Amino acid sequence: MKKVVALGMSGGIDSSMALKILKNEWKHIVGANHIVWHGVRCSSYEVISRAEKLCRAEGIPFYCLDVSEEFKTRIAGDFIRSYIAGLTPNPCVICNQFIKFTFFYDRLKEQLQKDGILESDDRLYYSTGHYVRLAEKDGGLFLRKAADLSKDQSYMLYRLPRKLLSRCIFPLGDILKKDLKAEAERQGLDFGNVRESQDICFIEGSYGDFIAANSDLKIRPGRILDMEGNVLGKHRGYIHYTIGQRKGLGLGSGPWFVTSVIPEKNQVIVGRQDQQGQKDFTVRDLNWFIDYRGEKFDACVKVRYNSHEYPCTVSALDEGRVLVRLHDKTVITRGQSAVFYQDDIVLGGGFIC
Repeated sequence: MKKVVALGMSGGIDSSMALKILKNEWKHIVGANHIVWHGVRCSSYEVISRAEKLCRAEGIPFYCLDVSEEFKTRIAGDFIRSYIAGLTPNPCVICNQFIKFTFFYDRLKEQLQKDGILESDDRLYYSTGHYVRLAEKDGGLFLRKAADLSKDQSYMLYRLPRKLLSRCIFPLGDILKKDLKAEAERQGLDFGNVRESQDICFIEGSYGDFIAANSDLKIRPGRILDMEGNVLGKHRGYIHYTIGQRKGLGLGSGPWFVTSVIPEKNQVIVGRQDQQGQKDFTVRDLNWFIDYRGEKFDACVKVRYNSHEYPCTVSALDEGRVLVRLHDKTVITRGQSAVFYQDDIVLGGGFIC
């Protein structure tokens, strides 16, 4: 059985240096990228051709597949529907689950078999430049935080199906970004003009404008109210506002913070800093790396990608949901992900509802 590893290549420093590392350990490597949305930088000729050029220089095949139709339905469509419903989704999390590590992987595997690079009994592994590690614990395989905590992306990958971890390879998990940059310079590689990827790669501009252009939503001005129901001003459409937002409200006697958005009334509710946050919230659509059977447990939770970790207690509810009880209040945003950790191991997570 031949083992082949496909590396997701953007042509930036992370994926390029990941390729250098893989070449020391793997004989059969292919580079790959995908077009997710036409007309944006991440799927541009500039990015794709740079990745192809780097692969050619390393003597490995490069593949680019168009997955834009599936992406439009599964990722962009979900993003638009969620925002219209007053949620604040993280489409990168969902893309990793349904496109990058699954649909794209399967399409790529089919193409490699068609081209004779991969035989039916060969095994295809998938590698990316994510800063995350894998760890064996209690007889199972888990996501583990990266050595460079400032770049850790375990939160973004928490929705990967548990069964897929055994075919994933993350070469940068044990590396500090500063050391990676130093090694790239030592090898004479220049990535100074290469911008790192955005959080939401398929949107260039405001989220509200993107949603207006790709849906039937009629964006209308509405009222901004405080938590007692007093009208404080006008907004330019609820779609432009999210929980915790402070800037762009145009209100006097600040600071004010968005505490909720009510789509059906086209209202934005604001409050003072001490009126923000909550201790209890519910999480749905959970993906576990542990064998969770409904027992109560203590952990730490991240409620957004760049948030602190908060000590919490997790209790089972009906319909596969859990109740999360924090020790201290923090801002909770519906639609974002809550990811549970014990030390540096990802236990699982789901969507805040």
